[in-house]
Amino acid sequence: MTASEALARWARFPVEREPRPVVLTELPMAALEELAQDAEWRARFDGPGEPESALPPSLRPAAIDYCRDVQTASLQPLATLLRAPAPFGTDRGIREFPAWLMHPPDRRWPFIAMEPEFRRRMTWWPEGLQPYGEEVSRIAPDGHTLTYRFSGAPTPYADYPRAEVYESETAVFIEPIGVSLIGQDDAVLEYLEEREVVVRLAEPLGNRVLIWAAHGPDSDTFGAPRTVLPA
Repeated sequence: MTASEALARWARFPVEREPRPVVLTELPMAALEELAQDAEWRARFDGPGEPESALPPSLRPAAIDYCRDVQTASLQPLATLLRAPAPFGTDRGIREFPAWLMHPPDRRWPFIAMEPEFRRRMTWWPEGLQPYGEEVSRIAPDGHTLTYRFSGAPTPYADYPRAEVYESETAVFIEPIGVSLIGQDDAVLEYLEEREVVVRLAEPLGNRVLIWAAHGPDSDTFGAPRTVLPA
């Protein structure tokens, strides 16, 4: 699968729609950790919640699976259900949307599921694509200058002096070009670090989606969206 094929996954993204459709990404682990450590937020689950019958049927399988016993995987009663705004990762940063929530004391992370009708009306996603990646890139006020952040080889081993930029009317695909600073046989890379490269877009980013290679061609994450915030 080439960059053009990744862009084609987003060919039908309605960039002109107002409001712009929400493009969901993975909620960063730091945001989940913040919720888990927020005593006031967790205290919301100590009182009465929504009746189990109110949970939308499409969310029920995931809710049941979430409440399984962590040791035996046996079925357990659902924990206290709340219906409230909750944080979600999007390609324009963390935002709050209507959701169903659970957070029993024996679970580190909360169960967060977007209200199905809101998801249907307000979000957009290519069929068969999976989200992946937490790095945040920055777009300058001119709309053209993009500081693209990604996980790459550590500084002693490689440099990324430039990147290939592929653009369509609905998406932008960035491919950093690495230059090895030592022979490939001289080291085994056991870790990656956050790197960045600055590129110039031919057209303002606007409502277009920034996408990347993720796990590479032929994977279900090739063309996954990245988060972009103002510089």
